Amino acid sequence: SQTAPFVLDDVVKKIQQVYTQHCCFRAHFDQLTVNVAMDMKDRFEGTMYVKKPAMIALEVESPEKQHVVISGRSYTVYFLEDGSATSGEVPPEMNLEHFFGFFANIGTMDKNFSINIPPKSHDPGERLLFLELTDLKNPNGAYTILVGIDDEQYTIRRAIIYDALGNYNRFDLTRITFMDSIPDSKFQILRNAKETLSDSLLKTPKSDSK
Repeated sequence: SQTAPFVLDDVVKKIQQVYTQHCCFRAHFDQLTVNVAMDMKDRFEGTMYVKKPAMIALEVESPEKQHVVISGRSYTVYFLEDGSATSGEVPPEMNLEHFFGFFANIGTMDKNFSINIPPKSHDPGERLLFLELTDLKNPNGAYTILVGIDDEQYTIRRAIIYDALGNYNRFDLTRITFMDSIPDSKFQILRNAKETLSDSLLKTPKSDSK
């Protein structure tokens, strides 16, 4: 886009410089999951822990306390209130392994994604620059990730993954803190948790969700 207030390659390099200096970061997240066809929405809040190249943990505080560990397409969710757990693989149509894979290795984003400037490239009010990412290995894939970058710090403050039907997962990140290490225990689930088929933030939004 000729109207973009930035040069694409420069922004990508600045993001990579920020995220390659440390192995890890944590941030407060506000997640909104929307299923357009079923008119369903779910919202989750908590703390995200990221350790490259492939470890993600979410400590969900709302609407109920959960500990979520994600590695590739595999996930485990531990429900603190009743001690139950569920694990499995994220359905391929949700594309969440690409989404969390992006978070877990932001420093190599140009090797995994085709990066472009979307029509709306800048929000001065929110101080965000926007990039649009698609799967470099599958250009005709069914998902797009819209990334909002802080225009001063070059941290990722927003990421939204859209599927071909318009459904989306939106993460807004605040209080981003870079760290030199995070213990592996943060990415482990207690082994004595019993297996259940409980719903979680990685499954289809519930109809009774607010």
